[in-house]
Amino acid sequence: MGILKRPGDLLGGLLLVLYTATICAVALAYPTANWDLIAYVASVLEGDGLLGHDMHAQTYAIVRSNVSDGEFLVLTADRPYRIAQHTDPDAFISMLGFYRVKLLYVEFAQFLTQATDPVTALRWVSAISAGLFGLMTLSWLGGQRCLAVAPLAIIAMMATGFGDLARVATPDLFSAVFLVAGVLLYVQERGLSAGIAFVLAILARPDHLALVGVFAVMAVIIRPMSKGVILGFIAGLAAYIAISRMSGHPGWWVQMWFTNVEYVPTLEGFDPPFSILTYLQIVVQTIVRSLVEQQWPAVLLAELFVVALLLRHNFVFERRETVALTSLFVAIPAKFVVFPYYDTRFFFAYLIAIAFLLITIYGRQGSPVFFSAPPPVPQEE
Repeated sequence: MGILKRPGDLLGGLLLVLYTATICAVALAYPTANWDLIAYVASVLEGDGLLGHDMHAQTYAIVRSNVSDGEFLVLTADRPYRIAQHTDPDAFISMLGFYRVKLLYVEFAQFLTQATDPVTALRWVSAISAGLFGLMTLSWLGGQRCLAVAPLAIIAMMATGFGDLARVATPDLFSAVFLVAGVLLYVQERGLSAGIAFVLAILARPDHLALVGVFAVMAVIIRPMSKGVILGFIAGLAAYIAISRMSGHPGWWVQMWFTNVEYVPTLEGFDPPFSILTYLQIVVQTIVRSLVEQQWPAVLLAELFVVALLLRHNFVFERRETVALTSLFVAIPAKFVVFPYYDTRFFFAYLIAIAFLLITIYGRQGSPVFFSAPPPVPQEE
């Protein structure tokens, strides 16, 4: 009942709930028909036992019935690669190793197909993920008695592309729920739960192993060490290796080439030799695209500036917060070096976790804002 005595908390919590509800509604009412939707539908159908050319035909039939004529035309005919995937089942099937590795995401969508078709199921995964993310944010800020600064969390979610992620059929938001939960659970001294959350994040999107590995190292170096996080990294690494092999993933360099150099029509027999010069060209091109087209570099720089500002004004960073922030800041460039990619969604989970920690540090130590009642003035006796 204490929240009723603090108008700032009540208002902040209400705004966060309304924002999250709006995003969930938009995710279902106005979803974006990205090409990955087709590949994930196929992965779901494979899980149901539909294979080969029949799976290809059924995939495109299901997508066709769930998107507009214009969207379907864009997905199947606006460039040679998409034409090839639409007309050549074998070429399409060769691409699915990129998508099967998101095991938990595909399995959850497949579970939802008991009640609906795969396209709608994937859209529900996005909407459910948005709702869970909002509830997690509400619970975290409420538990830290920082709901008054919830508008700052909303701003951070908007700046990092939360709304866009909720509208597309990708595992980015779904996996972010587990990854951010793992970070916050570690800060709350719940190491085992954090380790489990990290494993689930890797099962949903295996490249999150980068953060979990950095997190485990930083927990050992900076302290306090967390057995749960270390065990989570070991389990996540084992899962990463197993899933990569079972899913038929074509490998790091093939995906690097395919993503950044050329969208080849089929991966059958495709095995470009590694080239350090090509890799460096990819890095430079990705940096330029990130700076010109995306917002994540600006968000990252803003967060670094906020850290410096908080330190300058003597805000206290608890030990576990230091471990978490250091891990997140190190993991972003580490992940970029391992696999250069320009899209903000690639870094969403890391950027928003940093934002939540910084907002919490400010909220519990800063001056009350957003209609919070000012602290009582001691009365002279």
